[in-house]
Parts: sequence; structure tokens; C-alpha cells
Amino acid sequence: MLSQFELGEIESVRTFLAGSSRAPKARVETDTGMFLLKRLAPNRAEEKSLRFQHQLIQHLTKSGFPVAEVMRSKENCSIVANGEDRYELVRWIEGHRYAYVPREAKAAGAAMAGMHDLASSLIDEAPSGRGFHNRRDVAKVLMDLISESSGQVRAGFELMGSLLRAARRRVRENWDLLPVTVVHGDWHPGNLLMGVDRVSGVIDFESVRAEPRVTDFANGILQFSLERHADSPPVDWPVACDLELVAGMNTGYQLLARDPMSSLEVETVPDLMIEAMAVESTIAIHRKGRIRRMEPELVIPWVAERLEWIDQARDSLMQAISPRASVED
Repeated sequence: MLSQFELGEIESVRTFLAGSSRAPKARVETDTGMFLLKRLAPNRAEEKSLRFQHQLIQHLTKSGFPVAEVMRSKENCSIVANGEDRYELVRWIEGHRYAYVPREAKAAGAAMAGMHDLASSLIDEAPSGRGFHNRRDVAKVLMDLISESSGQVRAGFELMGSLLRAARRRVRENWDLLPVTVVHGDWHPGNLLMGVDRVSGVIDFESVRAEPRVTDFANGILQFSLERHADSPPVDWPVACDLELVAGMNTGYQLLARDPMSSLEVETVPDLMIEAMAVESTIAIHRKGRIRRMEPELVIPWVAERLEWIDQARDSLMQAISPRASVED
């Protein structure tokens, strides 16, 4: 694969253990710089979708937005095939993990707003895709999980189903009125590299699609406002969002967005948060039987409790993400 690119003298190639094992990666060091070689996951290797991802990344790169530049092969291709497999090579980005502090939440919000505005010119070319809102397969999966479970796990799935149905119904009422752009589709701390009070790189554009921008924002609020520790059980994790982090992300978004969040968008955020978390948890359990290597008995009661907190704290959340909300730097 590396011979397909003009990289100079290759000094080392090392396995890079991050992300999905279905998309293995290698860190490549050459005398011209550092790169990341990635074999694309089979279910994400659809040619048309890949070409749009690279078109978007190229557009963002030219605009000065912090993304990993996609390298082109000697044949001027951004996707290189080897049999049924598809590969991409991107320039390495330095950065650190998100630290769950307001200034970095603010930077994450500003980066999202910048991406949304820059990507809006490509709406007509973006795939429609399927996000977490109103996923038709989730209702049946939840029913199956309820019938297969008992005790606290069953009660957790039942509460998830009840909250999900109500959230979906409220979002559907206003869905067609929400401003659409090209969303990242997977805006979480693992897909952002941080610099000093700024985002140094946004990665993993495999879920990009044309959709209301508030779906990205709501999922970002969900992901960036709660620190979970892999070395502690869910019973020790906080249930409530850190509203200071919520306000920080909101401040960054509102500062940089061409158009601030409307009151209608703000009203949908808590329900979209419920949808995002319920769908993510349900699909993970359905496909793998666990979430982040944790059995349902450990994590589902916590998920249900967190969803219930979001539902009951919607006024506090909406206050923290109103266009007038701010946070101290």
C-alpha cells in the first residue's frame, strides 16, 4: 500500500491500536513526516460515501479547518484498492485527549460550529444516511431485549423504551423545521484531538450525512459533558450532565456559528440526547451483548437512570444551551 504513495524514505511502520479492530491502522514514519494508514471497515467502504468523505475533508483542509489531510496516491486517488479491501492514508495530527474542562468543551463546540458552516455548501452532494433519530430497527430490538431480560435489566430496557418513544414523538413534530447541514455524525471525545484551548484535529468522518445540525450538537452535549472512567464500575459514574461543560460547549458553538441555535432547536436537544443514548446502548447490546466490554447487568441500570435524569432536567439543560448562555473562560 505504501508504495502507492510518494512518501520519501520510510523509517518505521508500527501497528496503531485505536478505534475499531475491523479497521486496522498503522502509524508510518518517513523522512517527510508522519502518516496513518487505515484499512477501511467493510461496512464503511461504499465507494460513493467514501468519495464524499474525502471531498468534504479536502474542502475543510483548504478552508484551514483542523482535519487529517487525506493523501493522494501516485495515480491521484484518495482511495486505494487491494482486492476487496479499501485503504486511505492521512497525515498524522498531534494532540491530546479531551480533558473534560470548560475551556476544552468550548473549543469542541466552536470546532463543531465551524465545520457545520463550512460544510453547508456541500449539502446537495452529501449522503442522506441514517442517524439515530427515528431508527426503525430500534423499537423491535428493544422489544426483543425486554422479552429476553429480567430484573433490573428488564426494568431498565422498559424505561428506555418508554422515554425513547416519547422523545421520538416530540422530535418528529418539528423535524422538518430544523436547519440542515452536513453533520459529522459521530462527534465524541475519541474523534477530537485537542491543542492548547483549541481543537487540533477532527477525525473519523465515516458517519457524515445531511441532517439537522442540532443532531450533532445534542450528541456532542451528551458525549462531552460526562466523564466516565473505564477502571470504575457504572454504579460509581455520575448520572447528571456537568452543566458547566454543557454551557462551555454551547458558548463555543454560539460564538462561531453563522446562525445561533434557534429556540426550536434548543427545545429538541434533551429529546435528541435521549434518542442518541438509547439507540447507541440498544444497538451495542443487540450486536455485541455488552457495552464497552460491560455486561448489561452492570451498565443498563445506569443508562436508564441517566436517561431519566435528562428527561427530568430538560429545563436546566435548555437554560444552559440557550443562545444567551455563557461560561467563564
